[in-house]
Amino acid sequence: MSDKPAVGFIGVGLMGKGMAKNAVENGYPVTVVAHRKREAVDDLIQRGATEATSAKELAATVDVIVLCVTGAPQVEEALRKPDGILAGARKGLTIIDCSTSEPDVTERLQKELAERGITFIDAPLSRTPAHAWDGELTTFVGGPDELVKKWHPLLSTWASVILPTGGPVGSAHALKLVNNLMSIGYAALWSECYAMMGKIALKPQVLRELIENTGMNCGNFQNFSKYICDGDPNAHQFSLSNCLKDMTYYNRLASKHNTATLMSAGALETLKLGINMGFGERNIPETVDIVQRLNGQQEGPATDN
Repeated sequence: MSDKPAVGFIGVGLMGKGMAKNAVENGYPVTVVAHRKREAVDDLIQRGATEATSAKELAATVDVIVLCVTGAPQVEEALRKPDGILAGARKGLTIIDCSTSEPDVTERLQKELAERGITFIDAPLSRTPAHAWDGELTTFVGGPDELVKKWHPLLSTWASVILPTGGPVGSAHALKLVNNLMSIGYAALWSECYAMMGKIALKPQVLRELIENTGMNCGNFQNFSKYICDGDPNAHQFSLSNCLKDMTYYNRLASKHNTATLMSAGALETLKLGINMGFGERNIPETVDIVQRLNGQQEGPATDN
């Protein structure tokens, strides 16, 4: 019998599977709920997890639920559908939302759930599915210090960096949107630079080598460049449709605070064009294809490496 709190996972996709795996391997009793595909659930069961038939059943049996779903609508659905969390939740349950959601929605849910004796905090993620698998994610956590400390041991099973925001619940989701503006904004910038390399008849590898010898070099740039330079679109598995969702959330946040959106507006329009081109399920390094098409260039990686 484990002395650790029982943990439920809703959303064991690219990020959530690795997170749940690490919780199991660190001795937490883990229960998961299947969604569309069973592969991740079956793998986690083999590692020691158990399965609930619904979010309602899950909420009735665990101490804390970790949500790792796409965004605010999916969070609301997990809570409110007939066999969802609220149908089975009891007082004392904690919900940790690791999704990239909207701060306003998070703040509203925190207040609503508190009235029912349920704790709700936000702990969105940064880095990649590979980092999730290795327990090396970064997570930002909003809410009171005592809650951050209480759940630090669980969070540390999948995150090597845990950054309390020092702000209320909802502030971590806001910080996550700022973080994603940097990542997605740089993707738009690098895409334009790589497209220009084609216009001036230089190989993309030349730009990569240039950046490698400047202060702009970083892991994000290297992963992005593996598509256009090496033909690997999966070095950063983050779909353009999710990028668009996050930039839309960011711009709503900026509008709420009357903040100028010079850079984010450009990234947002780039993504809208890409979605309209049918690129929604492509990964973020393939942003370069959007700019290449706009420039009338051949899309995709360099063919002569």
